[in-house]
Amino acid sequence: MHKHPFIFTDHFTYLLYVRMPYYRHLLPSLLVFLFLSACSEDDLPDIRHHVNPLWTPDGKTIVAGYDTYASSESEGRQESTLLLVKDFDSRVTRVVDLPEISTWHTLYTFDPSGTVLAFAQRGRIIFYDLQGNKRMEFIPSEGGDPRFMEFSNTGNSFIWLGATPTGYTVHSTTYDAASWTTGSTTTIDDVATTDPAIALTLTSQRSCAVRQRSGAVREIDFSGVELNSYLIGEVPDDNPWREKLLFYSTEGRRYLYAIDEEGMYRMDLDNGDFKQLVKGNIINFDVSSLRRSMLYETRTGDTWLSSPEGTPLSRLAPMHIMPRFSPAANGIALVERIDDRQDSLKILLLR
Repeated sequence: MHKHPFIFTDHFTYLLYVRMPYYRHLLPSLLVFLFLSACSEDDLPDIRHHVNPLWTPDGKTIVAGYDTYASSESEGRQESTLLLVKDFDSRVTRVVDLPEISTWHTLYTFDPSGTVLAFAQRGRIIFYDLQGNKRMEFIPSEGGDPRFMEFSNTGNSFIWLGATPTGYTVHSTTYDAASWTTGSTTTIDDVATTDPAIALTLTSQRSCAVRQRSGAVREIDFSGVELNSYLIGEVPDDNPWREKLLFYSTEGRRYLYAIDEEGMYRMDLDNGDFKQLVKGNIINFDVSSLRRSMLYETRTGDTWLSSPEGTPLSRLAPMHIMPRFSPAANGIALVERIDDRQDSLKILLLR
């Protein structure tokens, strides 16, 4: 929108106010008309998108990457740094700017308190609170560029994966949540490979799993010993939702879930079994231990609610994507596609 849509000359003002006093009452209407005429509709934001809904651990807040702009401004735009924050009870929504990172098509994770989000980007891990304040920045002196990270549930350490010129490394770093400062870093694994790592997740307080581009999945303990290995298919497109590993535990048993071009798989970490649960092109998924249920999104834009074994229970409304269970098992956050230009963050209540 232009800062000032018109300029009056002295002669124009003189005509209206001195020579033609009976036209003075038309001036306010004329100003409004000129102002609205000068504001191009192309300047108004008509694009609005949300990505990657994520709940706080207590299930009271949902965040999502957010972008809004005018379609006339789409050429050459930088990735969005905006984060939408929605309160579950009041549904009050606000937007914060996290200027040093991208919130678009990227993974982020909450600390156990649910007050700070961590982003592994651009050779560092940055920690922001939900008011947009940077609480901490971690730039490792060695171990490669941080690509993935995950907090332990103890509240005093996180694991991270670094990309190196010869492969990848996995580390554990301690931190103080009161002062938001880092402590010591311990190397868990150092792998020389041409097969890059594309996902990382904890599988216990002393073990984690890594997925590589080829479809190789390795579980290792913190001493570097390999506990399990599996092989699924590749994911051809660079899509963090399709590449992710998801850990699921129920009744003392531990599982990993992952997808590739052929469908969804469950890896049993206790006996090494490997099983395809769902066939077909799946884009996104989530599993809830409390609900003993799974959500998965297909390429058609349909999201299905199923058992953890993949048995379909019901189809949610079409064009509801990126489903996420609340950790408190009280709701599901989704992105509702309205059309190619608009979508909205939606919450489905669970009883």
